[in-house]
Amino acid sequence: MMKLFKEPVLTERRKQILASVVDLHVKTAQPVGSKALVLEYRLNISPATVRIEFGVLERMGLIFQPHTSAGRIPSDFGYRVFVDKVMDIQPFPIHKLRLWEQRLAGHYSEVRELFQAICRLLSQCTDYSSWAILPRRETEVFRGIHFSLLPDKRVVAILIGHRLIHKVFTVSEAFSQDQWQQAANWLNIHLNRASLKSLVQADWSQLETTEIVKNPALPFAFRLLQKLVEEFWQSEVWMEGLSRLLAEPEFQNLGRAQKLISFWETPQKLALLCNEIMDNFDSPVPKAWVAIGSEIPFAELHDCSIVAAPCFVGDCPFGMIGILGPKRMRYPATIPTVEGVAILASQALTAMLS
Repeated sequence: MMKLFKEPVLTERRKQILASVVDLHVKTAQPVGSKALVLEYRLNISPATVRIEFGVLERMGLIFQPHTSAGRIPSDFGYRVFVDKVMDIQPFPIHKLRLWEQRLAGHYSEVRELFQAICRLLSQCTDYSSWAILPRRETEVFRGIHFSLLPDKRVVAILIGHRLIHKVFTVSEAFSQDQWQQAANWLNIHLNRASLKSLVQADWSQLETTEIVKNPALPFAFRLLQKLVEEFWQSEVWMEGLSRLLAEPEFQNLGRAQKLISFWETPQKLALLCNEIMDNFDSPVPKAWVAIGSEIPFAELHDCSIVAAPCFVGDCPFGMIGILGPKRMRYPATIPTVEGVAILASQALTAMLS
C-alpha cells in the first residue's frame, strides 16, 4: 500500500504543478497529461521533468492515475492540500457584494423566504446545487392541535408551533368529531407551551388521567400529536439546483446519479451534519467549512464536495448555507462566494429578528 505523507513538503514547483493539475482537471474533467500541462500553463520545464514530479506527487498521495497510460487527477487528499496550502482565493467582487446586498436586505419578512432566496442566489452564482438549513429549535414549544374527522376512520391533524403542519392519519378506532374535539381541548390545555423535545420523548403513561374514561380517543390523539411533533421538530431544509449538479460529467454515470438523487431525497441527513458542524463554531464569523469526497460522512456524496458557512443573528449561530458540487469544484471562487453570501444573510437575519 502506498504511504501517504500527512504533511507533504511541497517545493514551489510542485505546488505549481499540483495547482495546474487541479485547474486543468476542473476545466476538462479529464486526466491531465504532462504535455498538456506544459502547453496550457507555459511551464518553463519539459514534459519529462513534469512526469518526474508527477511521480513524487503520486508517492505523496496527492494525484493518481485512474488507469494505465492515463494522465493524472487529484486525489481527495490532493484537493485538501490544494485548498489548505496551495490555492489563491479569488477576491470577492465588490460590485457583486453590493448587488446581492440589495437583493437580500429588507425584501423579506419571514426567515424561510430569506433562506429560499439565498438558496436560489447561491445556485445561480456558483452553477452548483445549493442548500440552506434552519436547525430545529431546542426551545420550540407546542401551541395547539386541531383534529378534523374524515370518512373511513381518517383524521386530519393540524399542529401549531412557529409554523403549521398537518397530516392525514388512518386510525384503528371509530371516534366521533366531538370526541376528537374534546381530546384536542384537553391536550391544548394540559400541554400548552410544553417543549416539543419533551413531547417527542414523553410517555402516555406519564400523562394518563381519569379523562380517558370519559374519552377513549384521548390516547389516540396524543399518539397522533407525537407523530406530528416528530416531523415538526425536524430541521427545515431548502435545496436548489439538483439539475446543475447532474449536468456535471461525473454524474452522467447512472450509478453515481442515482446515489446523488437518493441523498437529495433525504435532506435531514444534511441537516444532522450541519447541526454537528455548527456546534463547533464559537465565533460569529461566517468562515467556510469544506469537506471533500471521502471526508463527507455519507457514501452517496463521495464524488462530491461541500462548501458551507454558518449564518448568525448577532453573535448566535442561526442557520447554515452551502454548496454541493463535484470534487472537481472551482474552490478559489466558490469558497469566497459562500462566505460572502453568509455575511449578507447574517446581516439580513440580524436586521429582521433584532
